Amino acid sequence: MPRHGFDDEEILWTGGPRQVQTPPLFEVTAWVGYGIAIAAVAFACVRSGGLKQSASGSLLFAAWAVTVSLLARSVPKWWAAGARYTVTQRSVIWQRGPFRRTLDRAAISYARITWSEHAAHIGNLELIRAVPTGVLWRRLALRLEGLESPDGVFAIIRGAQSVASPGHGTLPIAQRLDRDEHVLWAARPLPSLKSYLPRNAEEWSLTFVTVALVILSVFMAFKTVALERRLLRAGYALSSISFWGLAIGMGAAIFVIFGTALFLAKTTLVKRARSLYETRYVISNKRVLIQRGREELHLERNRIIDVIETPAGEGTRTLFLVIDGPRARALAIGGAFGEAEHGPDLRPVIEFVRDSDGARRALPGGKISVPPPPRERHAA
Repeated sequence: MPRHGFDDEEILWTGGPRQVQTPPLFEVTAWVGYGIAIAAVAFACVRSGGLKQSASGSLLFAAWAVTVSLLARSVPKWWAAGARYTVTQRSVIWQRGPFRRTLDRAAISYARITWSEHAAHIGNLELIRAVPTGVLWRRLALRLEGLESPDGVFAIIRGAQSVASPGHGTLPIAQRLDRDEHVLWAARPLPSLKSYLPRNAEEWSLTFVTVALVILSVFMAFKTVALERRLLRAGYALSSISFWGLAIGMGAAIFVIFGTALFLAKTTLVKRARSLYETRYVISNKRVLIQRGREELHLERNRIIDVIETPAGEGTRTLFLVIDGPRARALAIGGAFGEAEHGPDLRPVIEFVRDSDGARRALPGGKISVPPPPRERHAA
């Protein structure tokens, strides 16, 4: 490993992905494409055998769907596998061929780690710099995929490699603290009716789309059964290619629609409900740590400059951590002032906890900001 690299900076660590997986969205896209291809081939049999028409159009469409599926599964893995990661004195660098992205180590707001389902010591590390709030809100992120011991790499990035405890994703986060780190406060979210409901317009839209797709798939299933009965009464043989082609084609179409509904339900309602039982909050003398299943969020205490507390129902409170950092002079409050937070990723927010006073005392300075109550409207 060269001692000096980019901009004549000393290289502290360099490496690449050990195991790369296809992202879930691309994986679902591939399976949808396979289902569409099966339906197209089945309908091609119906057109050729039952209607005596040319099936070339359906077969070409099936070939296109298979091609899209293969590309969706292979291209993201091929692209991620060729990346190279470098940590220097000042920067974290992602590079693949002539493409290069750089993130200043001092400007990192927080980090997320997602451990692999197949290997306990492999995971993805996402470094996030959130600046600023309001109309200029944006988020800069650098994603390092397929790392061996991503928490160890992050320890190098935050300059704690000499005291960080080695570990892997199967251990609770409280057992992987630094050697000079101890827990000040820990809690779990308290499930309530409000905590299970969608949180924003996007989640409500996905919920309605999921319900609509389920209803459509059930409607198509009944229509398919009725159509097959009509064909049998019309004289079609049960063993004919056209009969089974229509059954398989309609079944594949129903599978695609219902499978899409299940994926949307899993990423919204089901994941939201499961996360309540899998989430752990830990505040130590050095960091704020959030663990949810195989996902983790690591936030340095010196990045927190304020806390905004809001009621969450049934005696629980939600704490929004206002973060800032050197050379990143803008606030990121993770939804405390109403900006929409999309996606299922972990945020620097402590949700649905009863002991908010204990968290407030454990956080830097013990200070807290409470939003003013809404103004009451008086009749003229």
